[in-house]
Amino acid sequence: MGGWRPDHRFAGRTAEQQFLGEVLRDAAGGGPRAVVVHGEAGIGKTRLVREVCRDPGLTVLWGSCIHFGGASVPFAPITGILKDWLARAEPRERAEILEGRDALPLFGGDGSVDSTRVPVLADMVLNRIAVRRPVVVVVDDLQWADIASLDVLSYLLTGFRDQRLALLATCRTEERPEGHPLHSWLADMRRMPRFGEIRLERLGADAVSSQLEDLLGTTPDVDLVTQVLARSDGNPYLIELMAQGLSGSERVLPESVPAALRDALLAAWHRLSEPARLVTRLLAVSGRPTESAVLTAIGGSRGIDAGRVASSLVEARVGGVVRAEGAGIWWFRHPLLAEVLYDGLSPSEAVGLHTDYVRVLESLPVAAPAADLAAHHEAAGQLDATYRWSLRAADEAARMRAPVAEAIQLRRASALWTEVPPDLRGSRDDRIALLRRTATVCLRAADAERAVSLLTDAYSLVDRSREPLLASELLVERSNADFQSTTPELADLGKLREAIALTENFPDCAERAVAFAELAETETIYGMPNAVDDATEAVRVARRSGSPQALARALCARAAALDFRAPLESLSDADLSVQLARSCGDVDTVTNAALWRFIALRALGRRTEAADVTRAAYDEATAAGAGIWAHFLAYLAAHELIELGRWDECAALLRPALAARSLGIPGAGVRLAACLLAVRTGRIGEARQHFDRVLELVSEDFNAHRQTMTAIGIELLLAEGRAAEAVTWSRPRLYVLEYPEPDDDEVLPVFARAVAEVARDNGAHGPAASRDIDSVLGEWPHEPFAEALGGEHVRAMDQALIAAEVARCRDAPEQPERWQHVVETSRAAGNRWHQAMAEWRRAEAGLLKGRLPSAASALLRQAHQHAVDLGAEPLRREVESLARLSRIDLRRPEPIEPATHDPRLAGLTDREREVLAFLVAGRSNGEIAKELFISDKTVSVHVSNILRKTGTTSRVAAAALAERRPPPDQ
Repeated sequence: MGGWRPDHRFAGRTAEQQFLGEVLRDAAGGGPRAVVVHGEAGIGKTRLVREVCRDPGLTVLWGSCIHFGGASVPFAPITGILKDWLARAEPRERAEILEGRDALPLFGGDGSVDSTRVPVLADMVLNRIAVRRPVVVVVDDLQWADIASLDVLSYLLTGFRDQRLALLATCRTEERPEGHPLHSWLADMRRMPRFGEIRLERLGADAVSSQLEDLLGTTPDVDLVTQVLARSDGNPYLIELMAQGLSGSERVLPESVPAALRDALLAAWHRLSEPARLVTRLLAVSGRPTESAVLTAIGGSRGIDAGRVASSLVEARVGGVVRAEGAGIWWFRHPLLAEVLYDGLSPSEAVGLHTDYVRVLESLPVAAPAADLAAHHEAAGQLDATYRWSLRAADEAARMRAPVAEAIQLRRASALWTEVPPDLRGSRDDRIALLRRTATVCLRAADAERAVSLLTDAYSLVDRSREPLLASELLVERSNADFQSTTPELADLGKLREAIALTENFPDCAERAVAFAELAETETIYGMPNAVDDATEAVRVARRSGSPQALARALCARAAALDFRAPLESLSDADLSVQLARSCGDVDTVTNAALWRFIALRALGRRTEAADVTRAAYDEATAAGAGIWAHFLAYLAAHELIELGRWDECAALLRPALAARSLGIPGAGVRLAACLLAVRTGRIGEARQHFDRVLELVSEDFNAHRQTMTAIGIELLLAEGRAAEAVTWSRPRLYVLEYPEPDDDEVLPVFARAVAEVARDNGAHGPAASRDIDSVLGEWPHEPFAEALGGEHVRAMDQALIAAEVARCRDAPEQPERWQHVVETSRAAGNRWHQAMAEWRRAEAGLLKGRLPSAASALLRQAHQHAVDLGAEPLRREVESLARLSRIDLRRPEPIEPATHDPRLAGLTDREREVLAFLVAGRSNGEIAKELFISDKTVSVHVSNILRKTGTTSRVAAAALAERRPPPDQ
C-alpha cells in the first residue's frame, strides 16, 4: 500500500483520516480491521471513506444498503460489493477466483442456491481477491442493512486472521429506532478484537472556514464563517448548500434560504406523518429548545392529545428531524429547519401560535425567560406586554453580562415608548434614563451610531439652564459614543468644552471631573499638548468631589495623557484607576485603564507582563459584559504575543475577539493582529481578507491605527510578492505631520525591508537603491526611536534592523555583522520571529560573501527551529531553501537512549550518547563543541571513545549504528 496522507482540504477531519489511514495500512500488511463510521446525515461519512480509499494500491469494493418504502433490500450491499469487483476484474481473474462457484446467485443467477451459503461464498471471493492485493470493502448506509447482509458481514469479521482485508461501513446516527437489528449487531461486533468505531461530530469554526474556502475558491470573511456555522450548525452538507450562489466576497448570508438548502432540510420532514409535521411546526414557533410539557400544552390547544404529541416527537427524532437536547427538551437536529418551517406559516397562523405560547408560558409554575415572553408578545401584537417584558428581559441580560441581548431588549422598549400608556412608560426622567441606559449598552454591543442617536434624543429633552449637570453628562456621553462610531473623525472638542462650561457653578462636582477627563483623553488620542494639564485638573476635581468613580475616570485619563512619556507615573495611575473602577462596578473604566496600563508596561520594557495582564484584563472585561473596547485589549495583547513568539496563545486569544465582530477602532485592531499572524504563518489569502476589512472599519487616514496599519500593510504586500508596490503605497503614509508621535517610528524597519527587497528584485544595489529610506530618515520629524516605547531592548533591536536593511539595500560588506547585531538585540528583546529572520539573513549574507557553509550551519539550524516552533511557514521555507543550496543539514540532534537492540550502545556514558546524537545529525567537532560548550579536543576524545566502545571504524558507521540501520561500509 502506498503512503497515504491526509487531504487537508477535507475540512476538519484530519484526525479521523489519520486513524482510518492507519487502519488501511494495518490491513494492507496482513492485519485485517473493521471500522464503522457513525454520524448524522450530511456530516461527511461517505466523503471521509472515499478520501482514505484513494490509494491506487488498494482494491476498493463498494456496496450500498438500499431502503425502498421502509423495506430493506436483501443482500443489497453484498451484491453491490461483488458486482463492483466483477465489473472491473479481468476475465482470467474472474475465472480463477470463481472456480467451482459459477452458480453464485449474487451475480445475477436464478437464485436457486441456498441463501445460507451466501456468507461462505462472499467470504471465499473476498479472501481470494485479498490474496492478490489489499482489499477494502465499503458498506454505505449500514442503518438500512437487512439482517441477512449483517450476517454476511459478521461472517467476514469472525474470519479475520491475516488477510489483507479491511471493512469500512458508514452509519447514520438517526433512523435507528428501538428494536432496530443494527443495535444487537453492533453490540456483538464490539466484542471482536479487530472491530472499531468512530463518530463524526459537526465542524467547528476553523473547519467551516476551510470548507468554505475550498467551495468558494477564496478565503471567506470571518463574519460569513460565523453566520454559516450558526445556521448550518457545522453540518458539511448544509454548508455546501448554503455556499451555492455565493461569490466569496460576502460578509453576510442572504436573508432567504437557498431553494436547494430548503428542499434538503424539508426532505426528512415531509416523510413524517401529518401530526408529527404539525408538532414540529409548533416547535419551530417557539424559537428555541422547548420542554415537552410546553409543546404538549400548545398541542392541546390545537386538538392534539398528549400521547400524540409525545409519539410525534419520537417519530420526528427517529426520522432525523429533531433531537432530545436534555431531559424532555426538544429542538431541531438542523436549527435552520426551524426558520424554514416558521417562514411557511401564514401571518394569522403565526399570531395565533404566538398567542398560545404567551398563554402557556405565563401559566408555568416556573417563570419562562422574559426574553421569550417579550418576543412572543411582540409577535402576537400585544405591545403593552411587550414593553413590560422587554424591560424585564433587559434586566435578566444585564445580570448575565450579555450586552448584545440587553441591547436588543432595550432598543425594543425604547422604540415602543410612544406606543404604550403613560402610566406604563413613566415620566420624562424615566425616558431620559432609558435612552441613556440603552445608549450605554449599545456601545458595549458595538452599535455606536445608534448610541449617538439615542443620546441626541435624550439631550433634546433636557433644559440646559435648569439641568446643567445632566446636560454636561449627556454631552460627554455623546462625545464618547461619537468617537466610537464606525468611521470616527476628529472629535468636536467644542462640545466637551461646552460640557465643562456647564459645570462652572459646581467646581467640585463629579460631572466636572468626568468632563475634564473626557476632554483629556480625547486630546491624548489626537496628540494635543494640553492633555496632561486637563487630566491633572480632572484628578483634582475628582478628589474634591469624593466620588471614587469620578476619580477612577480621571486617573484613567491622566494615565493616558502621561503614557510612554512618564510610564511609571502612568502605570501608577492606571493601576489605581483599575482598583477604584472595579470597586464601583465601572467595567468601562476598568477596561480603558487596562489599555493604558499595557502601554506603560510596554514602555518600561515589561513586555511579557504587559501581554499577560492585558490578556487577563480582556477576559475580565468580556466576562463583565464590557463594550467593544474590551476587544482593543485583545488586539494589544495579541500583537505583543506575536512579537514574543507565543503564536498559539495569540491565535486562541484572537478567535473569540474575531467572532465578536466588533466595529470601529477595536474591530480594526483585532483584524490587524489577525492579519499579521496570518502573514507570518503563511496564510496570505486570509491576511488579505483581514486587511481589506480593516480599511472598511476605519478610515485609512485615521491616526489611531495609521502606523500599525502601514507596517502590517507593507508586510502583507511583501508576502504577496509586491515589494515595489509596498514602497510606493506606504511612502506617503509613514507619518502624520499634524500629530507626529514617537510610536510612528515602528514603521521604519519594515519600510526599510521593503526598500531592500526592491533593490534585490531589481538587482540594483548601492547608494542609489537606498534613496527612499535615506530620504525618509532625513525628513523624519524627530530622532527615530528616541523614545524607548517597548523598552531599551526593543529600541536597540529596531535601530539594528534599520541599519541591517540599509546595508542589505546597498549590498554593503558589513552585512553579516549588521545582521549578527540584530540577532543579539532581538534575542535580548525577546522577539523570536525577528531573531529567526536575522539568523537567516546573517547566514545568507555570510554565504553570499563567500564564507564557508559551516559558519552558517548553526545559524540556519537555529532559525529553522524557531520557524518550526512558531509555525512561521514562509520563513521555514526560506531557511530550508538556503540550506539545500548550501548543502547544510538542518536535522536536530535527537536523544539517544541506552539501546537494547545492540549491546554496543549500552556501554556509552550520558555525555557520549549526547555527542553521538550530534554525529547522527551530521555535526562537525567544532559545531558539537560550540553547542555543548566544551572544547574541540574534548569532543575528539568523546568521539574516539564512541568508536572504541561500539567497535565502529568511522563517525558515519557509529551514527548508522545509532540510527538502527546497517552502516554503509560494514
